[in-house]
Amino acid sequence: MKLKRLTIDTNPDECNLNCIMCDTHSIYNNKKYNRKSMPRELLIKILDEAKLLELDEIIPSTMGEPLLYKHFDIFIDKLKDSSTKLNLTTNGSFPRLGVEKWAKLLLPILSDIKISINSIEENINEKIMINDKTKKKIEDIKKFIQLRDKLNPNVSITLQVTFLKSNINYLEDIIKFAIDNGINRVKGHHLWITYDEIADESLQNDNHISLWNNFIDKINKYKSQIKLVNFEKIELSDGAIPENYICPFLGKELWIDHEGNFNICCAPSEKRKFLGNFGNIKEKHIIDVFNSKQYKELVNNYKNKEICQQCSLRIKQ
Repeated sequence: MKLKRLTIDTNPDECNLNCIMCDTHSIYNNKKYNRKSMPRELLIKILDEAKLLELDEIIPSTMGEPLLYKHFDIFIDKLKDSSTKLNLTTNGSFPRLGVEKWAKLLLPILSDIKISINSIEENINEKIMINDKTKKKIEDIKKFIQLRDKLNPNVSITLQVTFLKSNINYLEDIIKFAIDNGINRVKGHHLWITYDEIADESLQNDNHISLWNNFIDKINKYKSQIKLVNFEKIELSDGAIPENYICPFLGKELWIDHEGNFNICCAPSEKRKFLGNFGNIKEKHIIDVFNSKQYKELVNNYKNKEICQQCSLRIKQ
């Protein structure tokens, strides 16, 4: 068991899109948050400690849009001379600076950039990713690829999707677009049902499993041309993930929220709190949490937890 990645949720309440499936920013979320972004000094402390651990990757905020974080320059400054790389997930709008300026800042420190898109078709993508600009996003992706090829060909580019009933007929087009444009991967996740309004979108719903599995048969031919992550047939029993499915995160990755609290996984906020309280980085070192008895017990027994039994992110062993 080795800590490889650290996710730092710097600015969970800052996003310029309202994707329907988002834990925080969905149009269906009636809760009002008032969480302040992570202070500059706290991020510096976390990154200084993380660099000593020689982690493979640092992942900036996966709740808000990381490129909106006002202290993002710290990631760039701290990682530019480090063996630890930045693994970035972004909604692809490249806010504040635009795609070209961001590319020049990010490419020297990136291992991978995951750009969220849920259809090449404007009318489909923008019903899922509310306020997105699909045509601009596609052009920005192409521009980023050109700059990657010129400045740092070692950086992988990933298109990230959420598997939904409303976009399943359009996912093949995303795969084709990725192949045609020199993108390294297409990565997807099944839906966390965080709102009643999107329950019927889940392809893990008993009524939709055959739809998903038939789709996998259809796109298996592309697996020799591009890496497809989590594009596998699913099997459910009584609504629970089968025993042979494992957590891809435990024993490898930790999360730290905007206040410095340790979170153990990327499940929706209201769900992951049931996994326990693991303290705050102001009081504990990162490696002490990872090596703690409490964490090791969770790693060994997570399949007994109700949240883990229903987790849409578990993968087949």
